[in-house]
Amino acid sequence: MKYIDQDFYSNEYGGTTIPPDKFTEIANAAERVIDQATFFRMSQLDFSKLSNRIQWLVKMAISAQIEYFYELGSHTEAGMQTVQSASIGGFSYTNPQMDSNKNIMLSETAIMYLTQTGLMYSGVNVY
Repeated sequence: MKYIDQDFYSNEYGGTTIPPDKFTEIANAAERVIDQATFFRMSQLDFSKLSNRIQWLVKMAISAQIEYFYELGSHTEAGMQTVQSASIGGFSYTNPQMDSNKNIMLSETAIMYLTQTGLMYSGVNVY
């Protein structure tokens, strides 16, 4: 599954500069997450037969996901874990930003692109 290359990411999307030796690994992880967000439709469809608009939106979503992973410094769930609360002696810290319902693996920007494609539809198709 290879939908975009570094040229698309850098020139079309205009993302943060990523060293070439890290790009492929992060891009592969981003594509897996986007495939999961689309209920694995991406791996089942012939990408070249989708409309140009849908192809572009998917590529932009993957690019946003790549940038998200790179800026966070990780592309694995374990690497994204944050401390929810900690105490040392009389000092206590609680992270007010933690929302247990939020998927920390998926970029909000990627979601914005994908919602325009219909690929995130979770209902039942009747034929």
